[in-house]
Amino acid sequence: MKEKILIVDDDKYISLLLYNFLDDEGYLCETADDGLEALERVRKGNTYDMVLLDFVMPRMNGLEFLAAVRDISPGLPVMMISGYRTRENTLEALRLGAIGFIKKPFSLKDVLRSMRLVLHASKSKKELGPIIPFLKKGSMEFVFKTGSVEPDKMSLYLATHLGEMGFIDGHRISTVALAFNEVITNAVEHGSLELPVNYFLENPDGGARESVDSESTQRLRTARYADRTITIRYQCENDETRVSVIDEGPGFDVESVRAFLASREADAASDHIGRGLILIKYAVDEVIFNDKGNEVTLVIRSKPPA
Repeated sequence: MKEKILIVDDDKYISLLLYNFLDDEGYLCETADDGLEALERVRKGNTYDMVLLDFVMPRMNGLEFLAAVRDISPGLPVMMISGYRTRENTLEALRLGAIGFIKKPFSLKDVLRSMRLVLHASKSKKELGPIIPFLKKGSMEFVFKTGSVEPDKMSLYLATHLGEMGFIDGHRISTVALAFNEVITNAVEHGSLELPVNYFLENPDGGARESVDSESTQRLRTARYADRTITIRYQCENDETRVSVIDEGPGFDVESVRAFLASREADAASDHIGRGLILIKYAVDEVIFNDKGNEVTLVIRSKPPA
């Protein structure tokens, strides 16, 4: 059965662009001009596998829709798509249940990649019952050549595994999968391939993603970049899991990122800290960087039963 997507945006061009693209990819799509129209459809019993939701709209904006829809359909995955990008609104959207963000201007390929990751994560949850009380210790290590890493599949595998063990559940499985995907993609693109845009900072010139993709293809044909490895280490012990992603690139300046992660206030970040890092901080319990900046460890702790 085809998956059904609701596109909510008052920009007719964006709605039509997404509708036509996703329709061609085999999804059933509907559009709504604002949050109120979308909410009425959900109230009337229309079911969707995912909502793509703009922030700024007339009558009812994205945040208001998120707050209202949770009482009606708490399991509905909502992905925010917008160029409106204050830290406060990003954090509020996450608190209200948004599972991730796609920033305008966007690449349609990136939209599709994020959607598939979330939809697959939702389908992959197995009703095995939490087995974490019996798990004492375990580890896995994956080593990939730069061009053979598939961040989406690796992220989905790790997040689903955590869900099956009872570490995470519900929407958090999708959010953690997106966080893993951000870090692994960063290790490939801006670590091993040394592409110019630092994942953890906003792109200051707003350069088109297509130019980065073209440069990536060129570097994957060069042994200097292609022969580098990405190592992913998964270690769990009792109630804590650590996922480390290590690349062989030159690293980056981690001081501003560490300052953000150490801040007491969830939104205490500089204007240059992007949504990706906010999502990661929200999705996991702790983030650790080595001094060089080529190893990132995400720490996930199981929550005691209520």
